[in-house]
Amino acid sequence: MIANFITEKYVVLFEFVGLLIMLGISAHVPSRMKRLTFSAVLLLFFELVVYYVEMWTQDFETLSLARPLLTAAKYSIYPFILYVMTMITVKTRLPWYKNLLILFPAIVVIPIYVTSQWTHLVCYYHENNHWAPGPLRYLPYVIFAIYLVLFLVRNIVFLCSETQQIHLILLFIIIAPVVGVLLYLFRDFSDDYSAIFTSSIVLYYLFIYLHFARFDPLTGLLNRQVYYFDMNTGAGRISYAVSIDLNDLKHINDSYGHDAGDTALKTVAAVLRKNVGKNGTLYRIGGDEFVIFYRDVDESAVAKAIEKMRTEMAKTPYVCAFGYAKRGPLHTVEDAVRFADHEMYDDKAQIKKFKEAEKRAQRSEKPRK
Repeated sequence: MIANFITEKYVVLFEFVGLLIMLGISAHVPSRMKRLTFSAVLLLFFELVVYYVEMWTQDFETLSLARPLLTAAKYSIYPFILYVMTMITVKTRLPWYKNLLILFPAIVVIPIYVTSQWTHLVCYYHENNHWAPGPLRYLPYVIFAIYLVLFLVRNIVFLCSETQQIHLILLFIIIAPVVGVLLYLFRDFSDDYSAIFTSSIVLYYLFIYLHFARFDPLTGLLNRQVYYFDMNTGAGRISYAVSIDLNDLKHINDSYGHDAGDTALKTVAAVLRKNVGKNGTLYRIGGDEFVIFYRDVDESAVAKAIEKMRTEMAKTPYVCAFGYAKRGPLHTVEDAVRFADHEMYDDKAQIKKFKEAEKRAQRSEKPRK
């Protein structure tokens, strides 16, 4: 029986093992998300075993009590898999009462499934071991649909600030397995969806992994790889490039330690992110270097955004130098970034001169003994 199980489900088991390997070596994905994905894999593996054993009981000449109980377990597991996958994109643990509220539909139908052999509500089996539908035969699919919608809405919220391309990829990962389930259902092909779900979980985890690989782990901003990708693939809509540099990061690290330097970078990133505006995309491209690409805006909007960022930065202990340049018909995005860098270094020099002048003024104001 075990040998037949491994042979028949080899592809699914291969995907299970591959996903477990990815979970073990993933550096970008938060540990909580990995634990939840691992839980979903275990639930799906349990469903696969339940389904296989239930298939084995179909060959009995007379009904075994194990078969309706296994069917009830099979119906019960899928909503919990979707619930666990939904929680992957929730950043913090929900209070117990919120979890209970979300799980209520999945929990309340379990007694209906378990007693269906006697109530004949969902489905039941005759003494000759033949399956028969009940008036609520589609209840498992309704519950599944509820959690599918929850999963979809939660991911849309999670990725609300992402591009349309990212949304389309997510829709494909979610809708494609649903289409497969519907094909199985209406063609009476099979009610074993483990292969579909395993493949979709693998794709979903890869999607999450690639999503997090796009961000700088310290600041949460888009990283250098995405900066180069957007520069090469989205250059047509980029109007302005803004170059930003955090002053005195080396001095902060040397004088107060790297934790203080990390705090400075996170503070600056938070200020920039809050004030960049809806048409700007912010990247951290180096230790203390940031770049913003503005799309479909004029110079006054860019200048206004920079002034707002300067004003907010003045409320922190840190100082940033800014420079910006336009991408024109004769200038590429790389040219705009280079010109913006020149302006930023000029601004940096002006800030340094201003600080030195302040120090000289303070020394001259000290009373002589």
